[in-house]
Amino acid sequence: MQKQKHVDAILFDRAEVERLDDLPGRPEGLKGSKLLWVDIDRSDAERAAAVAEAFDLDDATREGLASSSGRARFHDYGRYIHVTTFSPSEEDDEDEDDLIALECVVGRNWVITAHDRPIPVLEEFTERISGSGDTGVLDGPAFLATLLEWVLNAYSGAFERLEERLEEFDVEAMRGKGVERDIEKLVAVRREVGVLRRALSAHRSALTALTHPELEALGSDASGERFQSLLSRFEATVQEARDARESTVGSFDVLIARTGHRTNHIMKILTLTSVILLPGAVIAGVMGMNFKLEFFEATWLFYAVLALILGIAVATAGVAKLRGWI
Repeated sequence: MQKQKHVDAILFDRAEVERLDDLPGRPEGLKGSKLLWVDIDRSDAERAAAVAEAFDLDDATREGLASSSGRARFHDYGRYIHVTTFSPSEEDDEDEDDLIALECVVGRNWVITAHDRPIPVLEEFTERISGSGDTGVLDGPAFLATLLEWVLNAYSGAFERLEERLEEFDVEAMRGKGVERDIEKLVAVRREVGVLRRALSAHRSALTALTHPELEALGSDASGERFQSLLSRFEATVQEARDARESTVGSFDVLIARTGHRTNHIMKILTLTSVILLPGAVIAGVMGMNFKLEFFEATWLFYAVLALILGIAVATAGVAKLRGWI
């Protein structure tokens, strides 16, 4: 067999961790407590093909390693299972489409992961298990369950960051800053919650399939319990998605309440202005009536009317101030 290009592969054997540069013969020699993890960048088609050849993968699996199907899925090939999952980015860049596809091909003693871009969840997982003393005692399905748990944690982290953004939004809305801008920010958050929730919910069928007893041929009772626990963890994460959606609606209510408060304040000012000016308008209207009376021939009367109008306005404003209307 032709020598393969470098592949990021880690061989676990209980407390021992070894990084490998080649794969020929490795899958056949995996027995007992040994577990091989191969992580590939599927943008390199030659490397993905080399891994598929070394593990004798099905054609459909090879296509999945080369490009994502665009949705979460699960397929059982007998001697291995193929799971497609999507992990949200851990960067809070408000890009609702920033989901990274992760292909997981799992045998009894080996795991293959493939992705387009670096996945923070996968990198953190690598750091943790590289220093773990009991990773080698995991079988392939149990390893997958642990990996998927980290993926669910990434969703939880994404929803938590959305909650933080909504809290900041509520504070700004209560302070009455730019309503139009706030509405646009709220719409963006609502769309992002929807995209993450749909991406998360798409994993339901795959996670449910992983709890089926048919997988005992690959895993063990322990791995089955892990998948059952993982399904419960998934339901809890879905609830977090619902909570984030409800928080978005709550933020909209805060915005509406703030807008109503602002409207009431404006109406109060307009009403008070009308009350102040109305008596003067009535007096001016009466005094401006076109009747020939000696009363209107007195020059000082004009200044008396002005003083009366001004006095009524000041008195009205004073009463409003005492009653706390302004």
